[in-house]
Amino acid sequence: MEVSIYGSLAWIVVLGAIAQWVGWKLKIPAILLLLGAGFLVGPVCGFLDPDEVLGDLLFPIVSAAVAIILFEGGLTLKFSDLRESGLTIVRLVSLGVVVTWALVFVMAKTLLGFDVMLSALFAALLTVTGPTVIGPMLRTIRPRGKVKYMAKWEGILNDPIGVILAVLVFEVLIAGHGAKGGEIIIMGLLKTVAIGIGLAGISGGLLLGLVKVKLLPEFLHNFVVLALLLGAFGVSNHLQEESGLLTVTLFGVILANQRLLDVRHISAFKENLQIMLISMLFILLAARVDPKTVDAINWGSMLFLAGLILIVRPAAVLVSTIGSGTNWKERVLLMMLAPRGIVAVALTSLFTLKLENAGVPEAANMMAVMLLVVVGTVGFYGLLAAPMSFRLGLSNPDPQGVLFVGAHDWAISMATELNKIGGDVVLIDSNRFHVHRARRQELIAHSGNVFSEEFLEELDFSNIGHAVALTANDEVNAFAQTTLHDYIERADIYHLLPEKQTNPQDNQAKKMNPLFSDEATYSFFEKQLAAGATFEHITLRENFDMAAFDEEYGARAMLLFCIGEEGEVRIFSAKTKITPKEGSTLLFLKLAVEPE
Repeated sequence: MEVSIYGSLAWIVVLGAIAQWVGWKLKIPAILLLLGAGFLVGPVCGFLDPDEVLGDLLFPIVSAAVAIILFEGGLTLKFSDLRESGLTIVRLVSLGVVVTWALVFVMAKTLLGFDVMLSALFAALLTVTGPTVIGPMLRTIRPRGKVKYMAKWEGILNDPIGVILAVLVFEVLIAGHGAKGGEIIIMGLLKTVAIGIGLAGISGGLLLGLVKVKLLPEFLHNFVVLALLLGAFGVSNHLQEESGLLTVTLFGVILANQRLLDVRHISAFKENLQIMLISMLFILLAARVDPKTVDAINWGSMLFLAGLILIVRPAAVLVSTIGSGTNWKERVLLMMLAPRGIVAVALTSLFTLKLENAGVPEAANMMAVMLLVVVGTVGFYGLLAAPMSFRLGLSNPDPQGVLFVGAHDWAISMATELNKIGGDVVLIDSNRFHVHRARRQELIAHSGNVFSEEFLEELDFSNIGHAVALTANDEVNAFAQTTLHDYIERADIYHLLPEKQTNPQDNQAKKMNPLFSDEATYSFFEKQLAAGATFEHITLRENFDMAAFDEEYGARAMLLFCIGEEGEVRIFSAKTKITPKEGSTLLFLKLAVEPE
């Protein structure tokens, strides 16, 4: 039965969603499942032929999707990240790229049997490190210090740099300019950079100008930004082939570092779009693989993969970090953060097709080796980077610390009691006097606003796995779930119920993650503590279980936190049920009067 274009795309999206969910559930990189799914429905079973379904639209769609992905990456690049690690980042995307290109060129020629120009092209394609896989890895690892900034900037900037390099090498290869090849590459680079900076500046200036003069309503922000980035991408590529990826990346960087427009809603929209695009692209491109090229997977290609991981990446990191102040632990972790992703696969697929049409049949082997590299690097780094980071003391795989939004008197008392029983606590408050008092109690506290993206970027979230919003402002408490979800899972962000109870049928009420109980409002705690209520803790034992606790305290206690024997923190909520086990320590508010 023939399936329509819509039908094919629909079940590709469904298959992508399933792969993403299974990856999340099993805690394995979803890219491996997406590639497996694409290979299964394509060359293995013959259910999907992307070229037949999309025809000439396939690669324009792939290019536009990659542009959106890189723009979203650019939106995460803040110049403030460069304060401590700017030198290393510059070296990684310059010296690191050169070292990678040179070493991969030698290995491609000797181990894969490619000729000189094909080796140069394949080496250029492998200078990219894939923000689509580094981003999720960094969110999982949550490394301390400079590593996360270095890896993030490198992963995003290397993509357009590697693409431009590959395109210029391809032009030399396909045109056979010989001795003039170096001149072509240098002039191409200069032209690409000039076009990228110019169009990114025009696009950013136009958008911010419309916002400043109030000619662009908020509901059109996402649509206009999408139109501008695709327009700039198209014009850039028209002026210089494949220069559009640099243009859209710089456009994202410009928006990320201006103060006129809050880009959080734009970033959230693009992030959701990115997940769908990545899922579709990996399935589509894996489905294009010619089964005959599997012969390219042999001992030579396996040694090539091993050399890429064990020789090329360590060499690139060592050369890039000499004299930079980066310690050996950070260097080792950087060596574990070089997976290849969708850009490498997409460009390899495109160049393979062009070279085959130009009469270079051995180019088909590039795609098979590239898929091996993606699977191998994502599998190796994805599975080993997190435990290695933990062994190096640079991250915590299961952070249990609690972020307190609000450092007023009773929040400090609650945090102090939680700290006594082994809970890691960090408090933030915009009131410097509150912060000073918290520090006098030997608590970690920072002065800043939960609405400030720059402030949150500066916070160390490596040990924080939960957040509780305890301020007197109901809007601040509710909004904390929006501002903090980039750093903490939304299900682990709680806030006090508003003073005026929201109708339970309202959509907003359903999104709430209310703290402690249905009575737990700011004024409730104020009244209780003024009347003599106290924060206390008790450990459950064989002779004093939960039933005994209920019998002794009953309605005179409001349960707040439960600390397990292994240090795991669970927070009591009006929407969830916790059954504390023997050995758990309960933090509770011993009420002065029973709640009405």
